[in-house]
Amino acid sequence: AQTDRSLDDRSSSKEGGGSPGRAGAPGSKSSVSSMYSSSSAGSPTRRSWLGRLVRSLAFESVMAACILANCITVGMWAHQLASNQFSSGLMSALEIAEHCFVAIFLVELALKLKVFGWQAFKPMDANSRSNFTDMVLVIFTGLIVMWLVPLLGLICGFDTATGPFKTLTVMRTVRLVRLARVFQRVPLFREAWMLIRGLGDSSRTLCWTCVVIFLVTYVFAIVGLATIVTELKAVRQVSNDPVDIAKLDELLVLMGGLDRLMATLVQVLTMDSFHYFTRMTLDFVWWSWIYFYAYVAVAVVVLMNLVTAIIVENAMETSKADQDHVANEMEAKRKKDMSSLKRLFRSMDKDGGGTLSWDEFSHSFEDPDMSRYWKSLDFQPEDCIELFHLLDDGDGEITTTEFLDALFRMSRSVNSKDIFKLQKGLEKITGTVDSVAARLRMLSVPAPAATGANSPLQPSPTKETSPRISVIGGVPSPRSGRTSLSPRLPSKETA
Repeated sequence: AQTDRSLDDRSSSKEGGGSPGRAGAPGSKSSVSSMYSSSSAGSPTRRSWLGRLVRSLAFESVMAACILANCITVGMWAHQLASNQFSSGLMSALEIAEHCFVAIFLVELALKLKVFGWQAFKPMDANSRSNFTDMVLVIFTGLIVMWLVPLLGLICGFDTATGPFKTLTVMRTVRLVRLARVFQRVPLFREAWMLIRGLGDSSRTLCWTCVVIFLVTYVFAIVGLATIVTELKAVRQVSNDPVDIAKLDELLVLMGGLDRLMATLVQVLTMDSFHYFTRMTLDFVWWSWIYFYAYVAVAVVVLMNLVTAIIVENAMETSKADQDHVANEMEAKRKKDMSSLKRLFRSMDKDGGGTLSWDEFSHSFEDPDMSRYWKSLDFQPEDCIELFHLLDDGDGEITTTEFLDALFRMSRSVNSKDIFKLQKGLEKITGTVDSVAARLRMLSVPAPAATGANSPLQPSPTKETSPRISVIGGVPSPRSGRTSLSPRLPSKETA
């Protein structure tokens, strides 16, 4: 217990000191700081009120709300470009709102640079690249496009209100990805965070899916051009029926080329009303159904289902490996179990003394409600006496600490950490027992007598036969007698 407490104190002191290795600990309140570099983790600024403010969930939530509101204003501005439905007063208000958002985002960037330093924005890893992209969007679409370019326009005399620079502000909608940070920390948005993270983790799978679909479609398009399209052109040259000629012309528009046939096969892949032209093709090439349904079997039934299975498997593995969520769930379960145990203790403590006597403890197994709770913890009435002795430290009463600590440990499932602690404890006990046994063997061996007839240290031999004394297990026991010298017993300090 002392070792566990010292380790906990050591880890907490490391967290308080801002150790870089603990900056992004799962389930900790400073999980947002894991999005930034930990090079300045030990700086005084980070431990100040400004650092706590920037790393807080409230600050991140407010900035996410500002980003969401800015995306709404950008959407209204884009709608105005296409429809011209809003009044000039509303557009002026949107322009003022845009400048306010730019100022807010620049202040946020300055605060994060102050707290985390430039190291957090160097594109060295995934988190730093995200921060670098966010900084570029704020500076380019905000500071440059909204402030510096209009200022240059006033100086040089060119219009910047409806030019390509103004259109670049729509890139600011990319910052909606910042909402994922809030989704990650709030349990209410757990499902949204899983969708966003699953989309990010599946990007590689989606990329290779597009490559494989392109290759499969390319091969089928080549086969279709060499077989079906060639036969359709031959029929078109000899046909005299105006209706057939119109159908053949329509089919050749859909399939008369590698790019056109590939686009048509993609329509088959999406199952988008492809039976219309496949039935027309059957009127001229009777075996074309084999071609189209072979493509459906390979691309739709097999390939797309495999992609779905891979994406679902990746999402499940990502959900299981989400350390923040696992830590939060474990903490919530621990609090729930401790609350239930506290209620059980208060219901068992009839006299309100803060301790449980044997009568109070045994009575809980007779009460129907408390007996059901004991059974839920896998304790039967016949386990009452044994459980009381396990919880009691020897004074005949069970305190609140003894009750909560022991039952909480017994209610948990055994994990690898518990087995490792048990193994280490047994190794220490074994080492202690071996050390005691070695000392006992040393005590049982007599000290050798000095040799030489004139040695002053040689004791006088005894003439009579006396029993030899040895220490076995800490208890002296006589052995069968033999003529020997009296043994020299060790001093108290040596023992």
